[in-house]
Amino acid sequence: MRNSKVKGFTLIELIVVIAIIGVLAAILVPSMLGYVRNARVSAANANAKLVHTSVSTALTSLATSNKPCNDTAVTITGNNGSAPTVTASSVDGTELGELVGNNFSGIGWADIDGASYSVKYATWIGSGNAYTTSFNDSEQKSLAKAGTIVGIYPLALTTGSGTTTPSPST
Repeated sequence: MRNSKVKGFTLIELIVVIAIIGVLAAILVPSMLGYVRNARVSAANANAKLVHTSVSTALTSLATSNKPCNDTAVTITGNNGSAPTVTASSVDGTELGELVGNNFSGIGWADIDGASYSVKYATWIGSGNAYTTSFNDSEQKSLAKAGTIVGIYPLALTTGSGTTTPSPST
């Protein structure tokens, strides 16, 4: 005879609950990974915007002092805690390093229009290969799915013939 005062779950009930939790986890985990990837891409885009803004500020300083600007590109390599290394010939590397700050890490790259003292676009990558060409939003998402998080600012460089889509350099 079964004692009706004993409380608890049967083995079948526990297996059903575990199966339901497993199905929910199988549905939710892949979508959560997408959110993490999108957050990393957003942070990379913010770093690219920092590069763009810093180089634009340095170029404004050049323009107001009537100094020539012949650069076609500026590369900033951040060391996360020490002054960033700046590769440029006419932009003041010290000023640019101060503008991005000592907490900047990764590699930033900006394409400069020397005639107008302006930045065409900027890119950022955490480490590894420096991306030295602009690319569009869909290419950025494809790279992120492949495991390479790259930031771009502005998100797409448009020209008279449409959005440019060159491949990144290695």
